[in-house]
Amino acid sequence: MILFGVSIMGTKTDCAYFGKHLALGTWSKCHKDGSYVEHKITEQYMLILTTKRPDEIIIFGNKVLDENLISYQLKNGTKILTDNDTLVTIEHSSNKIVLMSTWGFNKYELNKAEFDYEEIDSTNLKLWKKKTLTEFHKRAESKKCPDLRTVKEKAEVEKVTPELKLEELEDIRIENIEN
Repeated sequence: MILFGVSIMGTKTDCAYFGKHLALGTWSKCHKDGSYVEHKITEQYMLILTTKRPDEIIIFGNKVLDENLISYQLKNGTKILTDNDTLVTIEHSSNKIVLMSTWGFNKYELNKAEFDYEEIDSTNLKLWKKKTLTEFHKRAESKKCPDLRTVKEKAEVEKVTPELKLEELEDIRIENIEN
């Protein structure tokens, strides 16, 4: 699994006016391919839930530094800054924010969510994760995000990711090598 950290920037006047970074909060979005994603961004962490990875909660560590929100991978409980990206706030309103990556120049449009997550329960993490994912699946189902790609766009994706038919594969014998 490859995850990368991000740094989100705003302007000093924006941050001073609101008293916190503009990207802090809970956000959701239906993507063009029909997938649904939610972001919970705080000063300490960023949670990402997506229908593309329905049984996972992706977590990054965060740190606010001046007008920047610096996010980093968490590995084995340690803070490791690798594969960083900077997301710059290019547009915002009370219910929407558009961020642009300076690494890939992708734009991320996020809509203010009408819900929030319960605080992470570190004493019963499995129960918290199960409840959080169950509520996420209910919201994703209720959104009914349509696949708005053209036939040509869908065909391009199929060219890149061909379907693997297991019944057509031959059995491969792998020798057990012991020292």
